[in-house]
Amino acid sequence: MSTNDQLKQAIVDSVEHGAYPEPDVSSAELPSTLLPSLLADLQKARDEVKTDIRSLSKDIAPDVDGWIAQAKKLQADIERSKATARDIVSQAEAGKALKEKTHDAGNKVRLLEKEVAFNESLATTLDLIRSSCRILDSADQAYNANDLRAALDSIKQCDRSMLSLSAAQDTRAVGLLQTRSSRFKATLLDKTTALAQSLIQCDIDARSVAIEHNVKDMSDVDLELVVEILTYLGGLDVYIRRLKRDIEFSLIDPRLSTKPGQYTIYQVEDRIIRASKTASNPDTIATLDDIWSALDFLSTRLPKSVCEPLSQKLLPSLFETLTYTWLDQTVPVQIDQMPVFQHILDRVSKLAEQIDALDWASTALLKDWVQGAPRTWLSKRRETALGAARSLLFSGLRDRKTVERVETQTVSKGDAIMGGNDVDDADDAWAADWEEDTSEPKAVSTEQPATTTNDDDDDDASAWDMDDNDTNGASGTSAPAADGEEDDAADAWGWGDDETATEEAPKPASPKKTTKSHGPPATEQSTPSGDRELTLRETYTVTAVPDGILEIVMKVVSDAETLTDPSYSGSPIGPAASALYTLPTFILAIYRATASTAYSKLDTGNMLIYNDASRLADQIRTFVARQSEKDGSSTLPSHLRPSSRLRLDNDIKALETFAKRAYSAEMESQRTIIRDMLDGAQGFSNCNAEPFASACDSAVSITEGRLRDVHKQWAPILSRSALLQSSGSLLSTAISKMVMEIEEIQDIGEEESVKLRKLCDKISEVKDLFMQEHPEGGEASDMTGIYCPNWFKFQYLGELLESSLADIKYLWTEGELRLEFDADEVTDLIEALFSDSDYRRKAIADIRRS
Repeated sequence: MSTNDQLKQAIVDSVEHGAYPEPDVSSAELPSTLLPSLLADLQKARDEVKTDIRSLSKDIAPDVDGWIAQAKKLQADIERSKATARDIVSQAEAGKALKEKTHDAGNKVRLLEKEVAFNESLATTLDLIRSSCRILDSADQAYNANDLRAALDSIKQCDRSMLSLSAAQDTRAVGLLQTRSSRFKATLLDKTTALAQSLIQCDIDARSVAIEHNVKDMSDVDLELVVEILTYLGGLDVYIRRLKRDIEFSLIDPRLSTKPGQYTIYQVEDRIIRASKTASNPDTIATLDDIWSALDFLSTRLPKSVCEPLSQKLLPSLFETLTYTWLDQTVPVQIDQMPVFQHILDRVSKLAEQIDALDWASTALLKDWVQGAPRTWLSKRRETALGAARSLLFSGLRDRKTVERVETQTVSKGDAIMGGNDVDDADDAWAADWEEDTSEPKAVSTEQPATTTNDDDDDDASAWDMDDNDTNGASGTSAPAADGEEDDAADAWGWGDDETATEEAPKPASPKKTTKSHGPPATEQSTPSGDRELTLRETYTVTAVPDGILEIVMKVVSDAETLTDPSYSGSPIGPAASALYTLPTFILAIYRATASTAYSKLDTGNMLIYNDASRLADQIRTFVARQSEKDGSSTLPSHLRPSSRLRLDNDIKALETFAKRAYSAEMESQRTIIRDMLDGAQGFSNCNAEPFASACDSAVSITEGRLRDVHKQWAPILSRSALLQSSGSLLSTAISKMVMEIEEIQDIGEEESVKLRKLCDKISEVKDLFMQEHPEGGEASDMTGIYCPNWFKFQYLGELLESSLADIKYLWTEGELRLEFDADEVTDLIEALFSDSDYRRKAIADIRRS
C-alpha cells in the first residue's frame, strides 16, 4: 500500500469514526448574529467532506478486499508456524530428559569402573605388601644365618617392591612396612660396620693397622661384600671418615711426630703395618719412604671402592702435615746444604708420581711444594735473617766497644780554616774561626766515611758528620748552614733555638776568648801543591749491633752472589738469587723499626742509637763501595753483579735520618728539662728578696747540676767533639733563657744587679766541662765559646750588670760589645740599671748615634 492510499484510509477512518469532532464555539467568543450562519456553513462543509469520502471509498474498495485476503492468509501462516514451534519445543524437552538419563547412566558406569580399578589396585597393593613382608622375612632369616649376601639381595628386592608402593606410602600398612625395612637396614648397617672394623683393625695404642680379607667363622663374607653393603646402605662415607681418623692416630701422627724421644719407623708384615719406636730420628728421605710404604700397603690390601674415597680424605691432611712438620723444616738456610735438599726434592717428586700411578686423589700439594721450593727457601732465608737481626738488636746492646773514626781532609793555604800561611797561625785560626763562614774543605780519603746527607726532615745534624752545605772544622764537627737553606743541622746543636733570638751573626773573637784552642787530635801532612792534609781521629762508643747487622747483610749478599754463579744454574733455589738482594733493605728496616723499643731501656738509648745508626750507615756505604770495586773484576754480566742489584742508597739515607732524629729527640728532651728548671726562677725578678732569691738560687743550681750530669752521662758514649757540641747546645739553651729573661726586667737595683751577676757566674762554672788539654802538653784551652754560640754574649751580660755607664759606653765604642748586643738591647739594659739622668740620656744618645 502506497503512502497516498494509507493517508486516504486514515482520513476515511477518521471521518467515519468521528475523528474530527465538531468545533466547540462559545457564544462568548462570537457575536450572536453570526453564530447560526457559521454553524450552517460548517455543517454544509462537513456534509461535503463525507460525500467526497464515500465516493473515494467506493473507488478503493476492491483494493481493500485484496488486502484483507492477504492478511487472513498471513494469519493462517502465522498459526501454522506457531504450531510447528510448539512441536519443536516439545521434542526438545523430550531430548533433554533423555540426555539427563544418558549422563546418569555414564556416571554410574564410571563409578563402577573406579570401583573395579580400586579393587584391583587394592588387591595388587596387598599382594605387594604381602610380598615385601615375605622378602623381609627372608632377609631376617638370611641375617640370622649370617648370609649377608642373601640379606643384601633381599633388602634390594624389598626396596624395589616397596618402590611400587609409592602411591600408598601414606597408608598405615606401608608405613609399618617402611619402618620395619629401616630397622632392618640399621641393624644390618651396624653389623656390617662392625665387620668392617674387624677386617680393618686400627689399634691406636699399638700404633698398627691390620687388614684381613675374610671374616672368621663367616667364610662367605669378605671385605668386598662388606664394602658393597656399606655402599648400598649409605654408611660407607661415615665409615671412611672414621677409618681415616683411626689411620691418622695409629700410623700417620706417630710417624710424622718430631717430638724428642717419640721417633718411629714403619714395619710391614704380611697383613699388618705398625709404627715401631726407634732410638734415632729418621731423616726426611726415610720418612718419605715410609709414607710410600704405608700408602702402598693400603692400596694393595684394600679394595678400590675403599681406596678411592679414603685417599680423597686422607691425602690432603697427610700432605699438609708432611709439608709443615718435615719438608719445610728440611729447607736449608746455608747454601752448602743444597745437595741434600735437591735429593729431598727428587724424592718428593717421585712420591707424587707413585701416588698418581695408583689413581688416587690429587697430589697437587706435593707438586706445588716442589715447584715453590725457591720461594720457600727465600721465605726461610728472610725469616732467618730478620730473626737474627731482631735477636741481635736486643742481645747486642749489652756488648759495647770503643771504635775510632778516622777522616782525612785536604785544606789549601787560601782556606779560612788555615787562618793564614803560617802553620802555627793556622792552628790558632782553626779553633778561633770555628764558626766563621769558610770554604768547604775537600775530603781526600776516609777510612770510615762521614755522613754527608742532610735530610730536610732532620731536627738535628750529626754530632761529627760532615755536612755538604756546612763549614767543617778540623775536628769533623758540623757548623751552622751558611746559605740559610737548611737550618736543621744548626738546630741539632742548639744553634738557632727559639730562645736565642738575640743572636743575629756568627760570633767573632772576644777579648775573653782564649788565644789558642785545639780540636780533636789531628795530624798534618803537606802535599806537593802546598795544600795540607788534616787527619782527624776520634773515638766513641757503640754496641755490637752495627757490626752484627753488617755481618748479616754481608752474608745475604754473599749467598746471592754465590747463587748467580753458573755452577748453581741448576740449583732448585737458583731463581731466588735476585730476590735475595732485597733482604738487606728489610734487615735495615727492621733495625729502624725496633731500635726505639730496644734502646729505650737504656739511659743513653737515643745517643747509642745515634752512634750505632751512624756507624752502620758508614759501614754499609763502605761495604757497597768495596763491592763495586770487587765487581770491577767480575766475569758476570753487569746486570748480575751485586753492586748493580744492591739498592741501599735510600737505606743509608734512612739510617742517617734515623740517627739524627734520635739525637734530635734526646736533645729536645734535655732542652725542655733545662727550660723547665729555669722556669723555677720566675723570670729572675726580685731575685734579691725572699722567697724569690731562694727560688732563683735553686733554679740556677739544679740547672748547673743538670748540665754536669748530662755531660757525665754522655761522656762514655759520644765522641769528644760530639759531647762538647751537645753539652754546648744545652748550655746555650740555658743561658739564652737567662739572657732573655734578664733583659725583660724593667728595673734592676744595685743589689739585684749583684745577685744576677752571681747567678750568671754560677752557670758559667760549667765552662770547666769544655776545657781541652793541649796535645803537646801545653796550657789547656777553654772551648766554651766555640761550642756555645752565645757564650760571649752571656759573659758580656754579667759584666754589664756591674759596670758603670762609662764602662758600658767604652765597651760599646772601643770594645766589641756591639758584636754581641745591638743598640736597643744595650739601651734597655742601661735604662733598667741606671736611674734617669742627663748623663744616662747622653750615654744612650751616644750609643744610638755610634
